[in-house]
Amino acid sequence: MLITGCKKIIDNLVPTIPDEPIQTAVGFPTGFIANKTIGNSGGFIASADGRAELIFPAGALADNVNITIQAITNNAPNGMGNAYRFLPEGIKFLQPVTLKIHYTASDLASTLADLMGIAFQDSVGTWYRINNFTNDPVNKTISAPINHFSDWSMFEIMSIAPSAASVKVDETIELEVTRISPESDDEEVAPLLQKIDKIVWSASAGTLTGSDDKSRVFTAPPKIPSQNPVAISAQIQISFKYHGKTFNKTSLVSNITIYDKEKYLLELRETETADPFIYTDTASLEVLIAADGKVSVSNILNFAPKMNIATATLGDCTATWQSDPVGEMNVTGVTGTLTSSVGDPNRLLTLEFTHSGTVSPKFYRVCSGGGGVTDGGIDMQGVPTLLTFVLTPDAGIYFQDDGQEFARLTLQ
Repeated sequence: MLITGCKKIIDNLVPTIPDEPIQTAVGFPTGFIANKTIGNSGGFIASADGRAELIFPAGALADNVNITIQAITNNAPNGMGNAYRFLPEGIKFLQPVTLKIHYTASDLASTLADLMGIAFQDSVGTWYRINNFTNDPVNKTISAPINHFSDWSMFEIMSIAPSAASVKVDETIELEVTRISPESDDEEVAPLLQKIDKIVWSASAGTLTGSDDKSRVFTAPPKIPSQNPVAISAQIQISFKYHGKTFNKTSLVSNITIYDKEKYLLELRETETADPFIYTDTASLEVLIAADGKVSVSNILNFAPKMNIATATLGDCTATWQSDPVGEMNVTGVTGTLTSSVGDPNRLLTLEFTHSGTVSPKFYRVCSGGGGVTDGGIDMQGVPTLLTFVLTPDAGIYFQDDGQEFARLTLQ
């Protein structure tokens, strides 16, 4: 994202729309619930994903209360990451509680830290932003004192989507800019209002088409350009103030990587759990899809299995993991096919695996009053045996995860 100078606001170029507060459906739960009893002496609770925290000062609660944090799908306009539901609803604080949300560099791919905010959703679905917050870009946290529980989220004043993508030569992708009116800085709580602005679009290569100011269709050039990825800029032709800072003709930039042959990195992980042991075995390889659709695999790397702990006491027995360099995976060969027809937007990539010398986890168990015995270490077929990915346009990354077998295919 780049900021450039501006001489004046071009009011006559900005179309007007009704200033209606944005309402959405409530999010639905995702991930695990975190709960903790906190009393008058204060305390701290973090969400299960570690990204949201509530900090209760002494005296914020009159009595012990079971506090709950649940990550939910984020329906906030220009919402970032998960939203969070704090319970019990309707609780009254004797003094403000601090909400702190952590963000990452990837969260800033489509915006600036200075254009972030915190918002909550009321009982009828309307979203409101608050002005009293602080943003620490060094530690990547945004925090605010809150006086009630609801559904809360980070959001960005303006963003471009996608902020980055991969597009094949001669193919297309649509880009869109959304902006939330920042209102004035003296409003402590204000509804989020969608705005449409005059936007000037440009691309370092390829072509842009479309008449709607907020969106464009980008067509990739017929060959990979010398400047790759292609920088697509959307300059918003207004000046505004937000959280004490002035922004002039702000440019949002999307980086679109152009490719001909498709090169993917495939990462594999197998997890076995036998409480308290958690065993993981991993591997990676490269998948190349040529222009004619032929699939080849190279650079197969198998990594030694790992265990979270080496030894554990189970009743009157002690079990010790016997490490081995092979494990359950040990990929030795992969055959790939692309089964869809040419031009199909949902191409089917199928990968069949062969393995060598794979064995289940092995433990040496010693019980009181008896000798030691070896468990596990049994020859097995090896995992995975078959993976299938639907390669949709512009996705670039694909996941499979059943809780035990995990696979991530990423366009390079």
